Amino acid sequence: MQLLKKRGILIFWFVLLVDCYFIYSGQELYRIATKTVLVPILLFYIFLNARKNYYKNTKTFIFLAFICAWLGDILLLNKGNTFFLLGMLAFMCAHIFFAFTFYRIHKLQIFKSQEAFITALILLFLCFELYKFITPGLGDFFKIPVIIYMVVISIMVIMVANLLNSSARKTSAMMYFLPGAALFVISDALLALQTFMFSDIDLLSISVMLSYGYALSLFSDGFSKLLKG
Repeated sequence: MQLLKKRGILIFWFVLLVDCYFIYSGQELYRIATKTVLVPILLFYIFLNARKNYYKNTKTFIFLAFICAWLGDILLLNKGNTFFLLGMLAFMCAHIFFAFTFYRIHKLQIFKSQEAFITALILLFLCFELYKFITPGLGDFFKIPVIIYMVVISIMVIMVANLLNSSARKTSAMMYFLPGAALFVISDALLALQTFMFSDIDLLSISVMLSYGYALSLFSDGFSKLLKG
């Protein structure tokens, strides 16, 4: 446990790179082991470093967010539209819990937070352009779910941008949460491109996993420092 407490992020990155190697070499069966332990490693890292009886409700939201991400990882190991949709739902729940966490850290006042307002406008433009580009590959089955997912992840990113309006949390936001949120957006955008437009480009799978893993590790670092007090 002490190894996870002190070197959890390094262990996570080692497993993540092994997972990417399995993607590259086409050894999907072995990914059942690597991909499913990634989130638990980070959960141990976060909560082993957290102070007891501190930020109790925030800890609950963080825990639920990572559990939902873990379920999403497991679901996306399976093929087919149903599993992909369920994976989307799991990650949507993860982003909802992340959004609640950031809202608890610093309440949103979007018209008083220039950073949050500008972020909302940027995300509106990016989501519109991405949706327009992938629409031909969506079919009727995914059109509405993709729109809902874009709205949810955008809300999460806006909540992160709002932290820049807090003098106490601005440094953590800039170092961990904002880059992490941006990487989540990049990862999901790449996944959408791979799933709906460019399924024949194998390199996209590695890019998705690396950007997603980096996002998780940044959030984990930020949350572990927050919960230390």
